[in-house]
Amino acid sequence: MSFTREHGSAADRVVNRFTRYLNGPLGKTVLDNLEEGEHFILQTSEHTLRVTKKNSRAVVEHLQMQLI
Repeated sequence: MSFTREHGSAADRVVNRFTRYLNGPLGKTVLDNLEEGEHFILQTSEHTLRVTKKNSRAVVEHLQMQLI
């Protein structure tokens, strides 16, 4: 059995994971339903992400939460 470790912050790992998923075969349906340049917000219990379709690919960005 082997384990792979992802480097970077927790936010970087989440962004990388969602980017791979959305640009892979399982994410095709999501991208097919977005227009070029269109985006949506994806919120998990720990992260808020913006997913934008650029050049027919998903671009995932981590949004910083600001406390007021």
